Amino acid sequence: MTTSLSGAASPSTLALHGFAKGAPAKPLSGGMGQAWRAGDVVLKPSPGPGQATCLAQTHAGLQEMPGCRFQRPVPAPKGGWEIDGWTAWRWIDGKTNPTRTRDIVLAARAYHEGLSGLRCDPALLGRDDPWAKADRVAWGEAPPSYSADYELLLRPFLSVAPAADRLQLVHADLTGNVVFAPGQPPGIIDPTLYWRPVAFAEAVVFVDQVWFSETIDLDPFADVPDLAAMVSRAAARRIVEQAEQVVLHGKDVSVALCTARRIADWTCAALDALGVRLRK
Repeated sequence: MTTSLSGAASPSTLALHGFAKGAPAKPLSGGMGQAWRAGDVVLKPSPGPGQATCLAQTHAGLQEMPGCRFQRPVPAPKGGWEIDGWTAWRWIDGKTNPTRTRDIVLAARAYHEGLSGLRCDPALLGRDDPWAKADRVAWGEAPPSYSADYELLLRPFLSVAPAADRLQLVHADLTGNVVFAPGQPPGIIDPTLYWRPVAFAEAVVFVDQVWFSETIDLDPFADVPDLAAMVSRAAARRIVEQAEQVVLHGKDVSVALCTARRIADWTCAALDALGVRLRK
């Protein structure tokens, strides 16, 4: 494995030859700086054998569906889904546009309909990355153990109990992972799967608008079930992610806390627009 001029680890020669027939690799702006394109293949560091297999098998067997496109995994020539610590997915055309919130929600619904009959793989429940840990805290499956500043931010959101809803596989990081191309349905990329209600995945898109809109637009989410409670959980997850990235990825403490406060303030204003006042 080598390092690019940007400092990001690049795919090994073994991975490039196995997945992309040796095509030269170029770094992509998405994928947290870890994704590379080689020909019509996108290579990413493996999340581990269990998760890599779960993600690949889920999408390898998924039927095509109206309303959205999605990436297919590339199998390793000798079997399996990893080569030298890398996985690969087929490139699909398009560019992200996080301001197209309603189109993202509709594409997500088409995609989640395709996932609706699948079982939860235990490999997903064993994830220990910052995002998975934050998700468990947001859903009350793990206690929050952060500084007093984070505890204060989280308390109002964790006090809102969501209604019972059916759980299924969902892509819960959609905002920057839906691409648009002329004449084609939206494309779902970089799948990050959780075992949560579909409405929660849509609520994460809602909260993410803190970065892309100066005003709170409720219309694209008017038909999301249990919206206020799901938005509360989504905000809690995004807040905890900041604390977790300090612990595991060395993110600057003050930057992380400032980001968490911005998320909390925006979400409180959004919930107020929905007629929900949180207990401080």
